[in-house]
Amino acid sequence: MTPVPHTHDPGSVLRRLRLTGVTGLAAAALVLAACGGGGSSTTAPEASAPAATSEVDTLKIANGVAIDTLDPAENAANESIWLDQNIYARLVQTDPTGTKIVPDLASTWEQSADGLTWTFHLNPAAKFADGSPVTAADAAWSINRARALEGGWGFLITPVTSITATDPQTVVIKLKTKHAPLLADLAMYAYGILPQKAVEADKDFFSKTPYGAGPFKVTKLEPDSQLVLTRNDSYWGPKPKISTVEVSVVTNDNTRVLQLQGGQVDVIENPPGNLVKQLSANPKLKVDLFPSTRVDFLQVPLKSKPFEDVRVRQAVKAALDLDAMNTLAYQGNAVPANTFFPYKMLHWAESIPTPKPDLDKAKQLLTEAGFPNGFKTDLITVSGDAAGQAQAVVIKDDLAKIGIDVTIQSYEQSTAYTNERSGTNGLGLRYWTNDIIDPDEVATFGADIKGGANSFSSYWGDEATSKAINDARSETDEAKRGELYAQVQQTIADQAPFIPLAYAPFRYASGAWVNGFQVSPLGNYNDSLLSLTVGTH
Repeated sequence: MTPVPHTHDPGSVLRRLRLTGVTGLAAAALVLAACGGGGSSTTAPEASAPAATSEVDTLKIANGVAIDTLDPAENAANESIWLDQNIYARLVQTDPTGTKIVPDLASTWEQSADGLTWTFHLNPAAKFADGSPVTAADAAWSINRARALEGGWGFLITPVTSITATDPQTVVIKLKTKHAPLLADLAMYAYGILPQKAVEADKDFFSKTPYGAGPFKVTKLEPDSQLVLTRNDSYWGPKPKISTVEVSVVTNDNTRVLQLQGGQVDVIENPPGNLVKQLSANPKLKVDLFPSTRVDFLQVPLKSKPFEDVRVRQAVKAALDLDAMNTLAYQGNAVPANTFFPYKMLHWAESIPTPKPDLDKAKQLLTEAGFPNGFKTDLITVSGDAAGQAQAVVIKDDLAKIGIDVTIQSYEQSTAYTNERSGTNGLGLRYWTNDIIDPDEVATFGADIKGGANSFSSYWGDEATSKAINDARSETDEAKRGELYAQVQQTIADQAPFIPLAYAPFRYASGAWVNGFQVSPLGNYNDSLLSLTVGTH
């Protein structure tokens, strides 16, 4: 998640604000299942022998985006983030449904009565892929490294005052205030645990064959073309049934489809929306629209005229037909967005109505703002993103109805993101995906001007909203947190510093010979690779 036009906002935070798609999700609300004060977690998975029981021992995945880095603290591209989670373990992790926190390297943990001290007890059987033991010193160093990284994710855990190893198996985290999303934060990819000595000894550690304590290790890395993961036989948990994962970078959507149809690859991401029905009709293939935390939105440049006027932003919002956008971009498989919180996430405000087009209202607002005849503006899009290009066509047509002349400017992804980040180059299409099961990430990233991303690069700020977000972080009563987040979502809906467009699903297509490939609402699929099998074909 970053927004990439989905990647974070690297200028301030390495994040993903990207491009993709959430079907008519009937996903359960994402609920944080944290351990209570003094309580401990469930038991970590027991070790098992290698289980190469798949008919074919290699899974071949074709991704559309190159690998930016395999340093978990610096990832910006979703595809790289989701690969990382097969390589590095964390203290805790989300379960396969992406709805609760479960053990990872920490078998158990507890918090003090005042909620300011958390103690994590590592699984003594945990080892890195080189066979060396995972120590509390490795864990403390890794999390401290990530939170100290300039432009990184440290803003999520600002209440943390210290992270120390009190003995080889114990990590103690101290806080200055209670922090409701702490466990969710620690399950984030950025806080993957690394082998400290190996990383410090090799400045090129992450560009060679990096490893951690996850179920796979890197055996080949060519960032623009290929990544090969091999089963980590030192992994203390259930061993994957496949021995190898080959990930190829295929940027052309149609080429990925042809490779799948020809059996050259087993799984592809983001099959074109207009081919979903055709691919689904092929008995040798299957298409999955996985519930997601993706939110597509229209970035608005508040640092430039006339968008600093809230009436202009409200006029743009009132002119947009989200249903038409959903039909053209996602063939009706997305859900028109009502807030910037992911669909049905914890504290998502269902009560906020989904906007409907009202051209009379939009024209009146423009007139009041001094633009009765409209104005001209650019709309930045990512070339090659079929859904984004379709959304752009609808936006251009809708805004023309109220006198706003839109010129669509398409760029390759990195250039598009750079141009959008300044908040001065016109409207921009972006998207967000959450990395954690708590709403603190999206609230802080999108609506707190001091939260690391300049409010989705809109540069909008509101003192009351920032206070509500920070109050929600330290509030442990979920009902009260819900009230604060409802206030935040309503303010964003009213002020329109950016305009949520769609809740889109994660789209994947695979061969019928692949059994068990699943993607969580957070986008990761590492849990499914433990039990997935590949048949002959």
